[in-house]
Amino acid sequence: MKVIVYGYGLMGKKVANKVRSQNDMDLVAVVSYEFDEKVPEKSYNSLKQCEEKADVIIDFSHPNNLDDILSYALTNKTKLVLATTGYNDEQLTKIKEAAKQIPIFQSYNTSYGVQMVTKILRQVAKEFYQAGYDIEILEKHHNQKIDAPSGTAKLLYEVMEEEIGETTAVTDRSSLHEKRKHEQIGIQAMRGGTIFGEHTVMFAGIDEIIEIKHTALSKEVFVQGAISAAYALIDKDSGLYTLKSLY
Repeated sequence: MKVIVYGYGLMGKKVANKVRSQNDMDLVAVVSYEFDEKVPEKSYNSLKQCEEKADVIIDFSHPNNLDDILSYALTNKTKLVLATTGYNDEQLTKIKEAAKQIPIFQSYNTSYGVQMVTKILRQVAKEFYQAGYDIEILEKHHNQKIDAPSGTAKLLYEVMEEEIGETTAVTDRSSLHEKRKHEQIGIQAMRGGTIFGEHTVMFAGIDEIIEIKHTALSKEVFVQGAISAAYALIDKDSGLYTLKSLY
């Protein structure tokens, strides 16, 4: 499998190293806005410059690079693993349209553990809600993370929104000046230090609290998840895949 890694920051470097270690993967190029070290493979600032052809692109970069990635992928029928966070609605629409022609895996979190958390939430969220429990999401990340709330927190909310059907996301209670409404699900973000990623879904009832929590102890869980997604896409036809539908 020929692979292009897009983005050569902390995550991109880890993904590139993982690809290099796979016997059945060949890292044919690395694309990044800037490089702080020399890479052994061909390196480019844009896919417009890239002459190499790849079976799959693994992207851990920035939403601003989406057009460059989609243009190359659609021209060359390249499969995509999009692990970048912070896409706006217009960009998500572009991804959905491109997925009509090529297979795309798009997720704000690639870890297997988060996949299992979403399955648990599908089983229990509606029952807790109907039993009168209030639901809140708390996410914690390192102080270098730009977007908030995290894409994973949004994913967890979307899962429960689909199951419950009448929820409203609240990311800033300071502007409401009212009692909490049952249909509201709060999504709060904390930033500090070198926290890899921690997400807690709290179900608060009368005199009891149940929490479902996922903690990433290293970035390796996301790296391995991206590699696994690349393998899983090989036999996929065009379509948009997520943690909920790829495996």
